Amino acid sequence: MLIETIEALIKLAIYRGYSADDVELIKRAYNIAEEYSKNRVRYRKKTRKFISHLVSTCSILIYSNLNIETVVAGLLHSVKNNMPLIYGLNAKVGEIVDAYYDSSTENQDKEHKELSSVDWAVIAIQQANSTDMILSGECSSHMDLCKPIK
Repeated sequence: MLIETIEALIKLAIYRGYSADDVELIKRAYNIAEEYSKNRVRYRKKTRKFISHLVSTCSILIYSNLNIETVVAGLLHSVKNNMPLIYGLNAKVGEIVDAYYDSSTENQDKEHKELSSVDWAVIAIQQANSTDMILSGECSSHMDLCKPIK
């Protein structure tokens, strides 16, 4: 079952043991994500609100028991247009979101590089993002994620 509302996301975070401060950070991040998502729909599934994808991606990270910075960065992973606001929310979250964007344009060979906690957070968000797209029906498999959009 996909979680696509803030109410369900908060219930999940509480159930999974995130603190009151963590839940407050999720709520504040949601406000940023919601503002960014106004009038946006998913490009692969045009009937799905963009905020639903962000919330669902975040919920997958919560189910994975990841730290709050990774969870919140997952909620904000597409909100590159307002990085000062994200850094103001939480500097570590800003660093992860920046790295998420850098990873999509970066061609560095990380095979011989030791991965940092930010690198691992980005990998987790990439996996949660892909998982949401498959579960929501935006893609039928991981291989579909590589196909051009028609």
